[in-house]
Amino acid sequence: MIDLTNMEEIKKLDPKNVYESTEMFVDQCEQIWTDVKNITYPQEYNQIKNVVICGMGGSSYGGRIIQNLFKETLTIPVYINDDYNLPAYVGRSSLVLLSSYSGTTKEVLSAGKIALAKDAKVTWIASNNSLAKLLNIDSLPGVVFDPRYNPCGQPRLGTGYSILGAIAILNQIGLVRIEDRVIQRTIDELRREKEKIKSQAIEFAKKIFEGIPVIFAAEFLKGNAYVLRNQINETAKSFSSFNELPDLNHHLMEGLKNPTDKKLIVLFLSSDLYSDDLKKRITLTKEVVKKNSIPVLEYQPQGREKISQILDLLFFGGYLALYLSFLYGQDPGLIPWVDYFKTELSKK
Repeated sequence: MIDLTNMEEIKKLDPKNVYESTEMFVDQCEQIWTDVKNITYPQEYNQIKNVVICGMGGSSYGGRIIQNLFKETLTIPVYINDDYNLPAYVGRSSLVLLSSYSGTTKEVLSAGKIALAKDAKVTWIASNNSLAKLLNIDSLPGVVFDPRYNPCGQPRLGTGYSILGAIAILNQIGLVRIEDRVIQRTIDELRREKEKIKSQAIEFAKKIFEGIPVIFAAEFLKGNAYVLRNQINETAKSFSSFNELPDLNHHLMEGLKNPTDKKLIVLFLSSDLYSDDLKKRITLTKEVVKKNSIPVLEYQPQGREKISQILDLLFFGGYLALYLSFLYGQDPGLIPWVDYFKTELSKK
Protein backbone atom coordinates (compact mmCIF):
# COMPACT_ATOMS: atom_id res chain seq x y z
CA MET A 1 0.00 0.00 0.00
CA ILE A 2 1.27 3.47 -0.89
CA ASP A 3 2.55 5.71 1.89
CA LEU A 4 0.11 8.62 1.72
CA THR A 5 2.60 10.93 3.41
CA ASN A 6 5.38 10.21 0.89
CA MET A 7 5.28 13.01 -1.68
CA GLU A 8 7.70 11.24 -4.02
CA GLU A 9 5.34 8.28 -4.33
CA ILE A 10 2.34 10.58 -4.71
CA LYS A 11 3.95 12.58 -7.51
CA LYS A 12 4.39 9.41 -9.57
CA LEU A 13 0.62 8.88 -9.56
CA ASP A 14 -0.25 12.55 -9.92
CA PRO A 15 1.51 14.09 -12.95
CA LYS A 16 -1.26 16.68 -13.40
CA ASN A 17 -0.79 17.94 -9.83
CA VAL A 18 -4.27 17.32 -8.49
CA TYR A 19 -2.70 17.31 -5.03
CA GLU A 20 -1.73 20.97 -5.32
CA SER A 21 -5.18 21.96 -6.60
CA THR A 22 -6.69 20.20 -3.59
CA GLU A 23 -4.28 22.03 -1.29
CA MET A 24 -5.35 25.36 -2.81
CA PHE A 25 -9.06 25.01 -2.08
CA VAL A 26 -8.86 27.69 0.62
CA ASP A 27 -6.99 30.04 -1.73
CA GLN A 28 -9.74 29.52 -4.32
CA CYS A 29 -12.34 30.50 -1.74
CA GLU A 30 -10.49 33.64 -0.69
CA GLN A 31 -9.90 34.72 -4.29
CA ILE A 32 -13.46 34.22 -5.55
CA TRP A 33 -15.04 35.93 -2.55
CA THR A 34 -12.92 39.02 -3.27
CA ASP A 35 -13.54 38.83 -7.03
CA VAL A 36 -17.31 38.85 -6.65
CA LYS A 37 -17.20 41.80 -4.26
CA ASN A 38 -16.00 43.87 -7.23
CA ILE A 39 -19.13 43.13 -9.30
CA THR A 40 -22.08 45.55 -9.26
CA TYR A 41 -25.55 44.13 -9.87
CA PRO A 42 -28.55 46.20 -10.94
CA GLN A 43 -31.26 46.68 -8.30
CA GLU A 44 -33.78 44.67 -10.34
CA TYR A 45 -31.63 41.54 -9.86
CA ASN A 46 -32.73 41.63 -6.23
CA GLN A 47 -36.40 41.89 -7.13
CA ILE A 48 -37.00 38.41 -8.49
CA LYS A 49 -39.35 35.55 -7.61
CA ASN A 50 -37.15 32.51 -8.26
CA VAL A 51 -33.55 31.48 -8.88
CA VAL A 52 -32.44 28.92 -11.45
CA ILE A 53 -28.82 27.77 -11.27
CA CYS A 54 -27.59 26.07 -14.45
CA GLY A 55 -24.51 23.86 -14.26
CA MET A 56 -23.21 20.38 -14.96
CA GLY A 57 -20.89 18.21 -12.87
CA GLY A 58 -18.67 20.29 -10.61
CA SER A 59 -20.22 23.50 -11.91
CA SER A 60 -23.56 22.50 -10.36
CA TYR A 61 -22.09 22.09 -6.87
CA GLY A 62 -22.79 25.68 -5.85
CA GLY A 63 -26.48 25.26 -6.51
CA ARG A 64 -26.62 22.00 -4.55
CA ILE A 65 -25.01 23.68 -1.55
CA ILE A 66 -27.18 26.82 -1.82
CA GLN A 67 -30.44 24.85 -1.91
CA ASN A 68 -29.72 23.28 1.46
CA LEU A 69 -27.68 26.00 3.18
CA PHE A 70 -30.32 28.71 2.68
CA LYS A 71 -33.44 26.54 2.80
CA GLU A 72 -34.66 28.15 6.02
CA THR A 73 -33.76 31.75 5.14
CA LEU A 74 -34.19 32.24 1.38
CA THR A 75 -37.78 33.28 0.73
CA ILE A 76 -37.80 32.37 -2.98
CA PRO A 77 -37.28 28.92 -4.55
CA VAL A 78 -33.95 27.78 -5.97
CA TYR A 79 -33.95 25.24 -8.79
CA ILE A 80 -30.92 23.29 -10.05
CA ASN A 81 -31.04 23.03 -13.84
CA ASP A 82 -28.80 20.24 -15.14
CA ASP A 83 -29.98 19.76 -18.71
CA TYR A 84 -30.56 21.68 -21.95
CA ASN A 85 -33.96 23.23 -21.15
CA LEU A 86 -35.40 25.51 -18.48
CA PRO A 87 -38.56 25.22 -16.38
CA ALA A 88 -41.61 26.78 -18.04
CA TYR A 89 -42.00 29.33 -15.24
CA VAL A 90 -38.70 31.08 -16.03
CA GLY A 91 -39.35 34.64 -17.17
CA ARG A 92 -38.68 38.29 -16.39
CA SER A 93 -39.00 37.70 -12.64
CA SER A 94 -36.37 34.91 -12.68
CA LEU A 95 -32.67 35.09 -11.92
CA VAL A 96 -30.74 32.58 -14.03
CA LEU A 97 -27.18 31.91 -12.91
CA LEU A 98 -25.11 30.19 -15.59
CA SER A 99 -22.22 28.25 -14.07
CA SER A 100 -19.63 26.78 -16.44
CA TYR A 101 -15.98 26.46 -15.44
CA SER A 102 -14.91 26.01 -19.06
CA GLY A 103 -17.37 28.54 -20.41
CA THR A 104 -18.37 26.14 -23.18
CA THR A 105 -20.68 23.61 -21.49
CA LYS A 106 -23.35 22.80 -24.06
CA GLU A 107 -26.20 22.30 -21.62
CA VAL A 108 -25.48 25.62 -19.91
CA LEU A 109 -25.20 27.47 -23.23
CA SER A 110 -28.53 26.02 -24.35
CA ALA A 111 -30.23 27.03 -21.09
CA GLY A 112 -28.63 30.46 -21.35
CA LYS A 113 -30.11 31.06 -24.79
CA ILE A 114 -33.56 30.14 -23.50
CA ALA A 115 -33.15 32.40 -20.46
CA LEU A 116 -32.24 35.35 -22.69
CA ALA A 117 -35.19 34.67 -24.97
CA LYS A 118 -37.47 34.68 -21.91
CA ASP A 119 -35.97 38.01 -20.79
CA ALA A 120 -34.80 36.57 -17.47
CA LYS A 121 -32.22 38.31 -15.29
CA VAL A 122 -29.00 36.54 -16.31
CA THR A 123 -25.63 36.36 -14.62
CA TRP A 124 -22.80 33.89 -14.92
CA ILE A 125 -19.55 32.54 -13.50
CA ALA A 126 -16.74 31.03 -15.59
CA SER A 127 -12.96 30.85 -15.75
CA ASN A 128 -12.82 32.79 -19.03
CA ASN A 129 -14.88 34.99 -21.36
CA SER A 130 -16.12 32.15 -23.58
CA LEU A 131 -19.58 31.93 -22.03
CA ALA A 132 -20.19 35.67 -22.33
CA LYS A 133 -18.97 35.76 -25.91
CA LEU A 134 -20.90 32.69 -27.06
CA LEU A 135 -24.12 34.09 -25.61
CA ASN A 136 -23.29 37.71 -26.44
CA ILE A 137 -23.88 38.80 -22.84
CA ASP A 138 -20.76 40.86 -22.27
CA SER A 139 -22.95 43.77 -21.18
CA LEU A 140 -24.63 41.77 -18.40
CA PRO A 141 -23.03 41.38 -14.94
CA GLY A 142 -21.00 38.22 -14.53
CA VAL A 143 -17.89 36.81 -12.88
CA VAL A 144 -14.82 35.79 -14.84
CA PHE A 145 -12.16 34.43 -12.49
CA ASP A 146 -8.52 33.57 -13.04
CA PRO A 147 -8.15 29.88 -12.06
CA ARG A 148 -4.61 30.40 -10.81
CA TYR A 149 -5.21 28.23 -7.75
CA ASN A 150 -6.23 25.19 -9.79
CA PRO A 151 -2.97 24.18 -11.48
CA CYS A 152 -4.27 20.79 -12.64
CA GLY A 153 -6.89 22.58 -14.74
CA GLN A 154 -9.72 20.12 -14.03
CA PRO A 155 -13.03 21.95 -13.38
CA ARG A 156 -13.95 19.41 -10.67
CA LEU A 157 -10.89 20.57 -8.71
CA GLY A 158 -12.11 24.17 -8.73
CA THR A 159 -14.75 23.59 -6.07
CA GLY A 160 -13.79 26.71 -4.14
CA TYR A 161 -14.42 28.80 -7.24
CA SER A 162 -17.68 27.18 -8.29
CA ILE A 163 -19.30 26.73 -4.88
CA LEU A 164 -18.31 29.83 -2.96
CA GLY A 165 -18.53 31.80 -6.21
CA ALA A 166 -22.23 30.98 -6.62
CA ILE A 167 -22.87 31.78 -2.96
CA ALA A 168 -20.95 35.05 -3.28
CA ILE A 169 -23.02 36.09 -6.30
CA LEU A 170 -26.32 35.66 -4.43
CA ASN A 171 -24.75 37.46 -1.47
CA GLN A 172 -23.61 40.36 -3.66
CA ILE A 173 -27.06 40.65 -5.25
CA GLY A 174 -28.58 40.72 -1.77
CA LEU A 175 -30.64 37.54 -1.91
CA VAL A 176 -28.68 35.96 0.96
CA ARG A 177 -26.54 37.43 3.70
CA ILE A 178 -23.11 36.20 4.77
CA GLU A 179 -20.75 38.64 6.44
CA ASP A 180 -17.21 39.06 5.12
CA ARG A 181 -15.80 38.45 8.59
CA VAL A 182 -17.41 35.00 8.71
CA ILE A 183 -15.78 33.97 5.44
CA GLN A 184 -12.41 35.37 6.46
CA ARG A 185 -12.54 33.68 9.87
CA THR A 186 -13.41 30.38 8.19
CA ILE A 187 -10.56 30.75 5.72
CA ASP A 188 -8.13 31.45 8.55
CA GLU A 189 -9.41 28.45 10.52
CA LEU A 190 -9.08 26.10 7.54
CA ARG A 191 -5.50 27.22 6.97
CA ARG A 192 -4.67 26.55 10.62
CA GLU A 193 -6.40 23.17 10.59
CA LYS A 194 -5.15 21.98 7.19
CA GLU A 195 -2.72 19.35 8.49
CA LYS A 196 -5.35 17.97 10.89
CA ILE A 197 -7.90 17.74 8.08
CA LYS A 198 -5.39 15.96 5.86
CA SER A 199 -4.58 13.45 8.61
CA GLN A 200 -8.25 12.73 9.12
CA ALA A 201 -8.73 12.26 5.38
CA ILE A 202 -5.84 9.75 5.28
CA GLU A 203 -7.34 7.84 8.22
CA PHE A 204 -10.79 7.71 6.60
CA ALA A 205 -9.39 6.77 3.18
CA LYS A 206 -7.60 3.76 4.63
CA LYS A 207 -10.81 2.59 6.32
CA ILE A 208 -12.91 3.10 3.17
CA PHE A 209 -10.38 1.50 0.80
CA GLU A 210 -11.78 -1.60 -0.95
CA GLY A 211 -15.24 -0.82 0.40
CA ILE A 212 -18.29 0.94 -1.06
CA PRO A 213 -18.85 4.23 0.76
CA VAL A 214 -22.47 5.22 1.29
CA ILE A 215 -22.79 8.78 2.58
CA PHE A 216 -25.56 9.77 4.99
CA ALA A 217 -26.23 13.48 5.52
CA ALA A 218 -29.04 15.82 6.51
CA GLU A 219 -30.28 19.40 6.55
CA PHE A 220 -27.66 21.94 5.42
CA LEU A 221 -25.01 19.26 4.69
CA LYS A 222 -27.05 17.38 2.09
CA GLY A 223 -25.34 19.32 -0.70
CA ASN A 224 -21.99 18.20 0.66
CA ALA A 225 -23.07 14.56 0.38
CA TYR A 226 -23.78 15.08 -3.32
CA VAL A 227 -20.38 16.71 -3.86
CA LEU A 228 -18.47 14.05 -1.92
CA ARG A 229 -20.21 11.25 -3.82
CA ASN A 230 -19.12 12.81 -7.10
CA GLN A 231 -15.57 13.43 -5.89
CA ILE A 232 -15.14 9.79 -4.91
CA ASN A 233 -16.60 8.67 -8.25
CA GLU A 234 -14.41 10.90 -10.43
CA THR A 235 -11.19 11.32 -8.49
CA ALA A 236 -10.89 7.93 -6.78
CA LYS A 237 -12.56 5.99 -9.63
CA SER A 238 -14.61 4.28 -6.93
CA PHE A 239 -18.33 3.66 -6.64
CA SER A 240 -20.15 5.68 -3.99
CA SER A 241 -23.69 6.82 -3.23
CA PHE A 242 -25.49 9.07 -0.80
CA ASN A 243 -28.79 9.13 1.06
CA GLU A 244 -30.56 11.81 3.02
CA LEU A 245 -31.88 11.80 6.56
CA PRO A 246 -34.65 11.61 7.66
CA ASP A 247 -36.02 10.15 4.40
CA LEU A 248 -33.71 7.11 4.48
CA ASN A 249 -35.22 6.11 7.83
CA HIS A 250 -38.45 5.33 5.97
CA HIS A 251 -37.00 2.85 3.48
CA LEU A 252 -33.24 2.32 3.28
CA MET A 253 -32.76 0.59 6.62
CA GLU A 254 -34.68 -2.42 5.34
CA GLY A 255 -32.28 -2.57 2.41
CA LEU A 256 -29.21 -3.00 4.59
CA LYS A 257 -29.77 -6.71 5.11
CA ASN A 258 -29.02 -8.15 1.67
CA PRO A 259 -26.91 -9.22 -0.07
CA THR A 260 -24.99 -10.72 2.81
CA ASP A 261 -21.59 -10.25 1.13
CA LYS A 262 -22.05 -6.48 0.77
CA LYS A 263 -18.96 -4.28 1.12
CA LEU A 264 -20.78 -1.18 2.30
CA ILE A 265 -19.25 1.39 4.65
CA VAL A 266 -21.60 4.11 5.89
CA LEU A 267 -20.06 7.54 6.31
CA PHE A 268 -22.18 9.88 8.42
CA LEU A 269 -21.72 13.61 7.85
CA SER A 270 -22.74 14.89 11.28
CA SER A 271 -22.97 18.36 12.80
CA ASP A 272 -23.51 19.99 16.16
CA LEU A 273 -25.68 22.49 14.25
CA TYR A 274 -28.23 19.87 13.22
CA SER A 275 -31.66 20.12 14.84
CA ASP A 276 -32.22 18.09 18.02
CA ASP A 277 -34.67 15.79 16.25
CA LEU A 278 -32.10 15.05 13.57
CA LYS A 279 -29.36 14.32 16.10
CA LYS A 280 -31.60 11.70 17.72
CA ARG A 281 -32.22 10.13 14.32
CA ILE A 282 -28.50 9.92 13.57
CA THR A 283 -27.80 8.15 16.86
CA LEU A 284 -30.50 5.56 16.23
CA THR A 285 -29.62 5.19 12.55
CA LYS A 286 -26.00 4.37 13.45
CA GLU A 287 -27.31 1.69 15.79
CA VAL A 288 -29.40 0.12 13.02
CA VAL A 289 -26.49 0.18 10.56
CA LYS A 290 -24.19 -1.53 13.05
CA LYS A 291 -26.83 -4.17 13.82
CA ASN A 292 -26.68 -5.05 10.12
CA SER A 293 -22.90 -5.65 10.45
CA ILE A 294 -21.98 -2.60 8.34
CA PRO A 295 -18.97 -0.49 9.43
CA VAL A 296 -19.76 3.11 10.43
CA LEU A 297 -17.57 6.17 10.06
CA GLU A 298 -18.51 9.67 11.16
CA TYR A 299 -17.06 13.02 10.19
CA GLN A 300 -18.11 16.18 11.99
CA PRO A 301 -16.82 19.40 10.40
CA GLN A 302 -15.67 22.26 12.59
CA GLY A 303 -16.96 25.81 12.65
CA ARG A 304 -19.46 28.07 14.39
CA GLU A 305 -21.55 28.78 11.30
CA LYS A 306 -23.14 26.48 8.76
CA ILE A 307 -21.08 27.95 5.90
CA SER A 308 -17.92 27.27 7.93
CA GLN A 309 -18.82 23.60 8.38
CA ILE A 310 -19.71 23.29 4.70
CA LEU A 311 -16.32 24.62 3.63
CA ASP A 312 -14.52 22.42 6.18
CA LEU A 313 -16.28 19.38 4.77
CA LEU A 314 -15.48 20.38 1.18
CA PHE A 315 -11.79 20.66 2.09
CA PHE A 316 -11.88 17.28 3.86
CA GLY A 317 -13.80 15.64 1.01
CA GLY A 318 -11.32 16.79 -1.59
CA TYR A 319 -8.48 15.17 0.33
CA LEU A 320 -10.48 12.02 1.06
CA ALA A 321 -11.20 11.38 -2.62
CA LEU A 322 -7.61 12.19 -3.53
CA TYR A 323 -6.08 9.80 -1.00
CA LEU A 324 -8.51 7.07 -2.04
CA SER A 325 -7.32 7.46 -5.64
CA PHE A 326 -3.73 6.95 -4.54
CA LEU A 327 -4.64 3.84 -2.52
CA TYR A 328 -6.25 2.41 -5.67
CA GLY A 329 -3.15 3.30 -7.69
CA GLN A 330 -5.14 5.69 -9.88
CA ASP A 331 -4.11 8.92 -11.56
CA PRO A 332 -6.61 11.38 -10.01
CA GLY A 333 -6.21 13.79 -12.91
CA LEU A 334 -7.68 11.43 -15.51
CA ILE A 335 -11.37 10.82 -16.23
CA PRO A 336 -11.09 8.33 -19.11
CA TRP A 337 -14.70 7.14 -19.23
CA VAL A 338 -16.13 10.65 -19.05
CA ASP A 339 -13.77 11.71 -21.84
CA TYR A 340 -14.69 8.63 -23.88
CA PHE A 341 -18.38 9.37 -23.49
CA LYS A 342 -17.99 12.99 -24.57
CA THR A 343 -15.95 11.96 -27.60
CA GLU A 344 -18.43 9.34 -28.71
CA LEU A 345 -21.38 11.64 -28.10
CA SER A 346 -19.82 14.34 -30.28
CA LYS A 347 -19.68 11.84 -33.17
CA LYS A 348 -23.46 11.39 -33.00
